[in-house]
Amino acid sequence: MTIVGDGAVGKTTLVQAMLQKTTEYNHNHSGHKVVEDKKVTRTPFMEIESWTYKDLVFQCYDLAGQRTPGMHPLDLLQSSVLSYIDIYVFVFSIDRYESFENLNNWLRLMKLDSRFKHNNIGFILVGNKVDLERCVSKELVHTLVGKDKFFNSYVETSSIEPFVGINTMLEEIVGLGRSLLNLSD
Repeated sequence: MTIVGDGAVGKTTLVQAMLQKTTEYNHNHSGHKVVEDKKVTRTPFMEIESWTYKDLVFQCYDLAGQRTPGMHPLDLLQSSVLSYIDIYVFVFSIDRYESFENLNNWLRLMKLDSRFKHNNIGFILVGNKVDLERCVSKELVHTLVGKDKFFNSYVETSSIEPFVGINTMLEEIVGLGRSLLNLSD
């Protein structure tokens, strides 16, 4: 999976919150102490995190929101890595309308039209920072989500403790992953 969106919308913080929740889940749902085998790779424009949650293994490419043409992962890794992504998580900050508006730019940069038509990938839209003043209406967001729309689902989150929507986001990712892999619950 990959998580994309403008800079400062909270992508890396969301990934860290998901890691914390999956660690808690794995410790609470095993009869013994779980040793977490997380792998983290960092570059100036991308972090790669791996974790296991509900019997699925995830590798998450957290792409930088600040885009320097010719030096961004979308420019450098388009065919070698991003063509293998199954789940795309697009994040905007509900207190910054521009971050919502720029989702279209991110979709275009990802060059997903042909893969979208073949229905072999999934898209989750995340409105982050619900603890701040809303500048993007739920009605507007829902015009992009649902059957025969681009995004399979929409989740509102805040990675400020107590976390809001992180469990829901993880469940959406797991459900979408199981569906794409043709696995039953």
